[in-house]
Amino acid sequence: MEAIEGAVAEDTQSHIVSIDSLEAMRARGVDVIPLETLGRVNVDNLDGHQERAWVRGRSVRHGNDVFAPYELIGLDFRADFPWDRRAFHMSSEGLAAGFDYDRAILHALLELVENDACFLIDAFETRIAASGPITLKRAVNPALDLLMAHISERGLSVDFFNLTTDIGIPVVMASLRRSILTVEGPTVRHSAGVACRLTVHDAALAALLEAIQARLTDISGARDDLSPNRYQMDHEIDAKRPPRDPVENGFPCVTFTSKLAAPMWQPLADHLFAVGVDDIYLFPLTTGVEGLHVVRTLAKGLNATGPGLQRMKPAVLEQFLFRRARP
Repeated sequence: MEAIEGAVAEDTQSHIVSIDSLEAMRARGVDVIPLETLGRVNVDNLDGHQERAWVRGRSVRHGNDVFAPYELIGLDFRADFPWDRRAFHMSSEGLAAGFDYDRAILHALLELVENDACFLIDAFETRIAASGPITLKRAVNPALDLLMAHISERGLSVDFFNLTTDIGIPVVMASLRRSILTVEGPTVRHSAGVACRLTVHDAALAALLEAIQARLTDISGARDDLSPNRYQMDHEIDAKRPPRDPVENGFPCVTFTSKLAAPMWQPLADHLFAVGVDDIYLFPLTTGVEGLHVVRTLAKGLNATGPGLQRMKPAVLEQFLFRRARP
């Protein structure tokens, strides 16, 4: 599905509906998403008079059509194409594929919540923003129990960390440790994965599967998008952090009530609105294959990977300082 997401999102001709400048779009009364308040936008480099490609979507809160620059919707990394990489950070955040349109939207929204929770980790390229290790009850999710037993039989150990924010939707990090020998002596490397799901154990299972994927790509050398600084800082953190036993943390538990015939993602959207998200924007992307859906979601009020920390939510900074202050 990740391969499908990329293949569909890079097909520019299927998604672009207009070529115009931001100022011209606004002059015509067209509803443009609030670029100045969204993540992945560098407002200082945004030229309102520059012509750019636009994709049509809709606002979940208000139901009207909205338009966004292709750079925030598509995924075309060709270097010889005139995408505005100074003003926009092109990313797969909030992009999901599936055989069910509503389920694809649900997964895309959960990914936005996940990225919001990982904002500081990504910004500082370190796990320093994560809480201490937590334990999860067994016999709740059989698939998770089976996978952890499988890992244990092979001599590996996994740590789980609670990244859940004030939004209240469970976000879990799984970290696989492996001992290695370097020129400086024995040390430990970590392969991590993060996931957001509607239940804690589902989030832990998805995070652990991603950590396994990360470990394999680390070993094969396929990850060339992580800076050496990330590994070095994690090594220093592990050396300085005093050892402590994992604790069983309480997770916020949000109960969703679904309206009759409402799509499965609507209760999650309603909850995000209730905790301060201003709006959610949906951009269905044409796949050309019947029964196959790809959707991009954007949200005003969630942190996203991008340049600088200037739009960091106060709650994120408060949570970071609280974690750093604990013994």
